Amino acid sequence: MRTPATQPSLQLAPVIALPAVRRPTASRFGELEVVQPLAAGGMGGVYLAAHVTTGERFALKVLDATLAKHPEVVARLHAECAIAQRTSHPGLVRIHAARVGELPGELPYLVMEYLEGDNLTDVSGDGELDLPTIYGIGAQIASALAALHAAGVVHCDVKPDNVLVLRDRVDGELRVKVLDFGVSRLIDEPKSEAPSIAGTPWCMAPEQWRGAPETASDVYALGCLLFDLVTGDGPFSGSLPELMFAHQEMRPARPSWLRPGVPAALDRLILRALAKDPADRPTMMQLAIELADLADAHAPAVLRAAS
Repeated sequence: MRTPATQPSLQLAPVIALPAVRRPTASRFGELEVVQPLAAGGMGGVYLAAHVTTGERFALKVLDATLAKHPEVVARLHAECAIAQRTSHPGLVRIHAARVGELPGELPYLVMEYLEGDNLTDVSGDGELDLPTIYGIGAQIASALAALHAAGVVHCDVKPDNVLVLRDRVDGELRVKVLDFGVSRLIDEPKSEAPSIAGTPWCMAPEQWRGAPETASDVYALGCLLFDLVTGDGPFSGSLPELMFAHQEMRPARPSWLRPGVPAALDRLILRALAKDPADRPTMMQLAIELADLADAHAPAVLRAAS
């Protein structure tokens, strides 16, 4: 049974979980008019909006009214925008602006590009994707994250829920977009005496459980994501304490033990990404190159890694 997608992000900070998407009190945000809700998250809702003059469509990430009262949460929203704007890559969602609300009743919000696609959690099912497609999707995710790392950012919450899969209308190929920089951190961010822990438990690296994420933590999380795509489940399962222990102390199974036919090269690549010591993991760019090589070798016309 597939369990990773049902596990929410872990944020040891003052964040309130929202049970469902609610249309915000205001239907107008600056020059943008809310059309319909799209998704719910731990900080608020995401809505489709259209420019009142041009009709151009955007996605709005709007803070919940309760959270909007907390200055530190509003600051995090602005930080998410600033982090996203540090780099431009076709595999990273574009965030155009962060607003505090310009009209009465407006809540703080982000203006993002609107994308029509399917969540990777829904696309993958219970380990139902063929291996060439997994190679291509993985290569694109790794390429996008490598660009983020080059810009000095650690994503900190790499998981299928934060990857959108789109099909190109011209050539029919699949493209991915990495979403949600809400808990991302700068690589050179000063270390706190009481570091916060943020991420999703089933795919958090050992050092991330200690509140010390680094670029190699995203590599580990992508290893967990690939393990999930290949086998239909994450490398470890259990309660929060059990997951914390497993990620820090236990060795994962070989994916080929759970899905016969997985080639040794993919086994090795995933297990290297899941190394307990960050220094033993490949870089994100190395991961992108190796996955792209596998994609090209097995089905060059199925997917090409974004560059």
